[in-house]
Amino acid sequence: MIAQLRRKIVWMTVGVLLLLVLLTNMVTHLSVVYTCGQLTEQLLEVLAESDEGVRGESQIKLEKGPLLGTLILDKEALVALTNTPLYGAELDRNGQLHSLTDFRGKMLDPEEAGVEAVIRQAVQRAPGGGKSGGFRYYKVEKPYGYYVAMMDSRQGLETLFSRHLLKVMAVFGLPILLIVILVSIFLSKLILRPAVAAFEKQKQFISGAGHELKTPLAAISVNAAVLQDELGENKYIACIRSETERMQGLIRQMLDVACLEDGVETPEQWVRFSLSEAVYQSALPFESMAFEQNIRYTMEIPEGYLYTGDPARIRQLMAILLDNAFKYGRSGGEVSVKLQREGRRFAIEVYNTGRGISREDLPHIFERFYRVDKARSRQAGGSGLGLSIVHDLVSRNFGAIDVKTVIGQGTCFTVTFPYFETEDMDDED
Repeated sequence: MIAQLRRKIVWMTVGVLLLLVLLTNMVTHLSVVYTCGQLTEQLLEVLAESDEGVRGESQIKLEKGPLLGTLILDKEALVALTNTPLYGAELDRNGQLHSLTDFRGKMLDPEEAGVEAVIRQAVQRAPGGGKSGGFRYYKVEKPYGYYVAMMDSRQGLETLFSRHLLKVMAVFGLPILLIVILVSIFLSKLILRPAVAAFEKQKQFISGAGHELKTPLAAISVNAAVLQDELGENKYIACIRSETERMQGLIRQMLDVACLEDGVETPEQWVRFSLSEAVYQSALPFESMAFEQNIRYTMEIPEGYLYTGDPARIRQLMAILLDNAFKYGRSGGEVSVKLQREGRRFAIEVYNTGRGISREDLPHIFERFYRVDKARSRQAGGSGLGLSIVHDLVSRNFGAIDVKTVIGQGTCFTVTFPYFETEDMDDED
């Protein structure tokens, strides 16, 4: 549980950081787009108003650029970096194109240059800046007519600054992310240190108390059996034995919880075993219970399914699920066990007809000491630990558990485990 909390803290920290980076990047990008758009418009205005148009001086001074103050741009360097030529179009008073040149003075065809639509729009608009497709333009009035300076804004200043931004993020982003992960791991350990200490004391108490209680409970059970032999059937003795067995079961479950929290089991310690046999051996002893409770009991367990894990834990979770199915099933109803392979996963289904689980209780059934029907759980000997143990066992095997229930009809627990393939497994197959 502590390890899960640590992972959650780390992932939450990294998630928050990535969200902040994303938001910062979005704001920065929008700011860059806006600023570069304004700068591009100023650049085109300066070029359009100059005597030589886009063929003018190489050094262009932009006064009071947005967020940047005075900015000096080298025209040829800008074109080389952005791979976007500058175009200048001379128009007469009627809007007819007289000439189209690039920044080097080369005559161009508007259709080949891809600026025909830009020129048409500029002709229809009043002098000033505008956009057409991916181009920005600026139109000014001249003695001979009009002059339009144009630049592809898709590959202009926006691209230049965006590339620079990406390089900065690539250089500094990954190291910062790594540092944040390491710091979050350290902080998670520091934050959870009191909880770890308290949790360790809790586990020690549960383990110690459980072992200490086993001896007197065993003595009570033996003495109750002796009294029953001497006095015969007696409701008070039967109650003592019943409650003693319930307490012994509760202690076993509490010790199981403490054992699971130790986290000593690792995949490296798992073994290759027959999942079919483990499920069948777990399900078979419940046939007598089915006969006593008048419950139709069916098992669909194909042979030959091999699995890598802890067979004792698989048997344990099967015993808990089946015990619950019979405890909360109804006389004359049905309990079924089904094992099947679904693609890359094994699925175990345990179904029983019964009252079902309400929508309010369903999110809490895997919580410790939570009981759906408090009165009936006590009568049946339920402690509220069984399903929490099952959930922990499934998680330790990298599996998942799903519950489908219909009020008044029944409940189906489905446990799925991944199917692992290794060289050793293939050899055994």
